[in-house]
Amino acid sequence: MIRCTVALLLLLCLANIVQAEERTFSRFSVDLSEGWDGEETTNFLNGNTEGYMLVLGKKDDEGENFLAQVSVFLLPALPGTAEAVARQMASMQDNASTPQKDGNFWTFSGEPHTEAFKATAVTKVAATAKNILVIISQDPHGLGADAIVASLRGITPEAKEALSGNRQQKD
Repeated sequence: MIRCTVALLLLLCLANIVQAEERTFSRFSVDLSEGWDGEETTNFLNGNTEGYMLVLGKKDDEGENFLAQVSVFLLPALPGTAEAVARQMASMQDNASTPQKDGNFWTFSGEPHTEAFKATAVTKVAATAKNILVIISQDPHGLGADAIVASLRGITPEAKEALSGNRQQKD
């Protein structure tokens, strides 16, 4: 009886696992669960194409509003350390926590001042000599943003370097 119960529970857990599909963009690849999509751009910093933005999100049934979102920015190096950039970003949010070192990242949570998607965000900031990586995750309903962030892999040398130290890269 106990074996049947354990087997049934295991089967139910496995049935709830949502299969993710790998999507490859120009600088990153990521495993996207059902309903998630992504869009990238390089021309958002006043015509400077060195900046890169990847927005991954899950929208409502009408496809109009985000239910969860992960924004990834790979930018030219900024003055200061990753910690200084994280502290500056935190100071511009409501109810922000103090940035803490978390592996390769400086991480904090807060409420960004944005009209696009209003939800508490977890922001991760890492820096290399050439680039700064900012990952902003907003998932008020627990729709899988943490798994999306965890699956993020660098494609270009700059993206790989910016993510290094956080986890092993799949090649």
